[in-house]
Order: sequence, then C-alpha cells, then structure tokens
Amino acid sequence: MTERVESVVELVRALPDAPERARSAVRARPIVYALGSGEADEVALCAGIKPLLRQVVRDADVAATRARFEALGLVVRDAVHRVETASTRGRVLFVGRDARRVEEAVRVEAAPEHDHELGRLLGYPRCCVEAYLAVPPPRDNLDAIARGGVGRARLNVLDLAVFHYVSWIPCSLSCALSSAYADAVASHIAERHAQFLAGRGARPVSRCPPGCRHETFVRAIDDALGAHRLVLFEDVQLSLRGTIDRDVLRVAEVWPTARDRHPDARLDDLALEAVARLLVLVERAERVAVIDGVLSLDDRAIVSAPHAALHRFS
Repeated sequence: MTERVESVVELVRALPDAPERARSAVRARPIVYALGSGEADEVALCAGIKPLLRQVVRDADVAATRARFEALGLVVRDAVHRVETASTRGRVLFVGRDARRVEEAVRVEAAPEHDHELGRLLGYPRCCVEAYLAVPPPRDNLDAIARGGVGRARLNVLDLAVFHYVSWIPCSLSCALSSAYADAVASHIAERHAQFLAGRGARPVSRCPPGCRHETFVRAIDDALGAHRLVLFEDVQLSLRGTIDRDVLRVAEVWPTARDRHPDARLDDLALEAVARLLVLVERAERVAVIDGVLSLDDRAIVSAPHAALHRFS
C-alpha cells in the first residue's frame, strides 16, 4: 500500500537519504535576476498594462515603499486592515495612477464581500476571479490551480518564489486573457524596461539595446517556467524536460525548481531535504507519473500526497 504523506516532514521520513551534492543542487541559484520574483506587477503598473497594485508591506518598510512609489508619480493609500498569515505579515498598500481608483480600492477592501469588485479594480480577469472563489476556503495556491491540459509557460505560478508574470491564479494555466497580459509584461521587460527603470534614476530611453540583461532575464525565466513541473508540496517541486505520453513523462532532464528562484528565496531545512531526496529518486528513473495523487517512478508507486501532480507546460 502506497504511503500517504500529509506534510513535508512525513515526506522526508518516507524517502531515502540523499548525498550532499543533491542538497547543493537545491541551493544553487544560477539565474541572474534583473527584477524581484514578484516585481512584474510593478512593471505592469508603470507600463500602463495594469491599473492598480496591491502590496502587503512590512511595517518597517512602509515609509520607504511609499516614498519610492510616490517618486514615480503614483498615488499610494493604506488599506484599513493588516494581513497576518504564517508567511505574510504587514500593511496593505494600494498604488495606482488614478487617485479615484486607488481610493475606491481602499473602500471596497474594507467591505465584507469585496472579492469580485476588488478583482475588477486590480485588473484581474473575471474568469480567474470566479474560478478562484469557487474553490472552498481555506484555500492555498495549489488548491486553486487547475490541473490537466498543457499550460503556457508564462502562466506558471506553481512556485511564487520563481519570477512570475501574473499576480493572480489563472482560471486555467492556458487562460487567454491571462496569457495576453503575461505576454505584454514580458515584452515590456525585455524591450522597454528602461521606461520603468527611469523612475529609479536610470537614463530615460524609450527602448533597450538587443541582448540587454532584461532581455536575457526574460529568456531564462521563460525557459525555466516552460519545464514540466512535478509538485508534491508548495516548497517541494522538481522541473523536468522530456516527452509525455498520456500521464507518463519519459525523463530527459530534471532539476530542483528552487534552482530557478530569486537568489534571496531559500527553502527551509526540511523542504530542502525533501527536494534533495526526491531529486535523487527521479534522477534514477526513466518514467515519472502522478495519477490520483500517487507519484510513481518506473511504474513503482512511491508516495501519495494531497497536492501531488505532474503539470505539463509548453
């Protein structure tokens, strides 16, 4: 009977030990980040692609964050409430060009039933808002991500510590409205990022030269996000390349998804150990499959987990 694991701790106990070189592979961060992992939102706002920004900011950083946005000519307002979760704590700031829209967002967020209206103000596709709200609470990112089909690389939001183009959970990983937005953001970063950076003291130019570091960054991120993704928990993911026949992937290449994270985004010790142990097992396998939450390697069931999935990307 396949062992069921409900936590990263249980997963570590269920998998055999890994050599140190596997842990080193998990710690590596070869992608040179030109932006923060979640900074696509700011680029989109400054480029006029997105109408409004909602950020949770630590108390100690509020003054500096406000000053930075206001230096770009943007309107900043505090929301009424704070966010207090295990991973995120701080004050909510709304930022935009239209003061009326910013003020309306502050008012709407204070209302008891605000999700649809706030999603509209933030520029989220209605289909994505409705799909997210259809997932029963309490919900996390993996609960809300649809499974099945082939996703678009630029809609890969499975690990939010890896740079991502959209700040919402798409209704599907091939959502047309989300794809159009993501492509517009990617083009702006690769070709016209200096328009955004000019507000931070860079020389104001309308277009960047070919081969600039932002264009290189977009290529590296697109390549990383386009790999298939084996997910067991939010912090336990592997990226894979290979051919897929029905539900089975024939492995050509595998690496820790954490390798593609921002350099400052580290896994805790337990997650790092789980990824290292999983990596060694998958490296030795020719075929990987996840069916009904059960991970199998070369037709041998390994473990089952609530969020276990093999997501395909183009």
